[in-house]
Amino acid sequence: MDRRSFVKSTSLLGLTTVSDSLVFTRELKPIVKPSALPKKPTVGLVAPASALSRSAFERALQNMEELGFEIKYSDNLRTRSGFLSGTDQQRLQDLHDYFADSDIDGIICARGGYGTGRLLEGLDYQLIKNNPKPLIGYSDITALLLGIYSQTGIVGFHGPVGASDMNDFTVDYLQDIVVKGRKVKIEAEKAETISGGIGEGRLIGGNLSLLVSLVGTPHDPDYKDHILFIEEVGESTYRVDRMLTQLRSAGKLDGVGGIALGYFTDCDTSPDDPFYEYSIGLQEVFHDRLGDMDIPVCYGFPFGHEKHNATLPVGVKAVLDANKGVLKTIESAVL
Repeated sequence: MDRRSFVKSTSLLGLTTVSDSLVFTRELKPIVKPSALPKKPTVGLVAPASALSRSAFERALQNMEELGFEIKYSDNLRTRSGFLSGTDQQRLQDLHDYFADSDIDGIICARGGYGTGRLLEGLDYQLIKNNPKPLIGYSDITALLLGIYSQTGIVGFHGPVGASDMNDFTVDYLQDIVVKGRKVKIEAEKAETISGGIGEGRLIGGNLSLLVSLVGTPHDPDYKDHILFIEEVGESTYRVDRMLTQLRSAGKLDGVGGIALGYFTDCDTSPDDPFYEYSIGLQEVFHDRLGDMDIPVCYGFPFGHEKHNATLPVGVKAVLDANKGVLKTIESAVL
C-alpha cells in the first residue's frame, strides 16, 4: 500500500469509528422516499424533546382522532426527566420501537422544545434506513429530520406536531404531501424579495437555532445544491443576524440554490424593546446578511412556528421563484 492509499484508509477509519451507529460523513446520500400514509394510518406519537403538559397531551390525542389517525404511544410519552420528556434512553426507545414496528405507518412528534439533538449520537441509523417511514415535526425536531437525512437520505417532513393548531391550511398541506403524494405550491403571504431569481435543488432546512446547533457535528448535512428554508420565532434581530453570520462563516451557505424565509414572528424590532434605538429591522438583517449572495432569497413563507404551517419535505426537489414569492415541489415526497 502506497502512502496516499494508507493516509486515505486511515482517515476513513477515523471517521467511521465515532460510534457503532454513526458514520461521520457529509456525503450526499441517495434519496429514500417513505411510503405514503394510508387514508386511515396508524401512527406512533412520540415526544423526543420537551415534556408534554396535560393540555398539550390531550390536544395531540384529539388532533390525531380528528385527522382519522389511529395512534400508538408508550408510557414514555407522559414521563418527565428534568426539562426533557423522559430520559434519552426512553426517548430513543420509542423512536426505535416505532421505526421497527411494521404496524406503524408513520411517526408524529407530539411537540418540540428542547432535547432532540441529544438523541442523534444514539440513533440506530441502520434500523431507520431499513424501515423508512414518514417522520413529521418542526421546531426542535429539525435536528432529528436533518440528522436522519444526513445519515440515511430518508425524506423527512417539516410539518405540524401532534399538539399543533390543526387548521384547514396546515391539514391540507400535510395531507397533500404525506398522504396524497402531491406536488405543492407555497406562496409567500408577506412576500419580500431580498434577492431576485429562480433556483432549483433539494429542500433542506428548519428552525434557525437548530440549524446553527448542528454546525460542526457529524449530523449536519451539506446544503450545497439545496433550496434552504429557514424559520424562527421570538428571537431579537441581532440574534438572527448572529446566527445567519455563523452559517455564512461556517461555509454552510456556499453553493446553496436559494433561500426561502418564513415569517420570523416576534423577531422584528419593537418600540417596546429597551434597545430599540440601537437596533435595526428584521428585513434589514436579511438584506445585509443574505442580499449579496447572488442567489434567490425571498421572505414571508408560511411554515414552522406559525398558525399556517405548510409541510415541507426535506430532500425533495423544489423550485424557488424569489421574484414571485413562490416555492413549489417538483416531485412527490412519498412512494
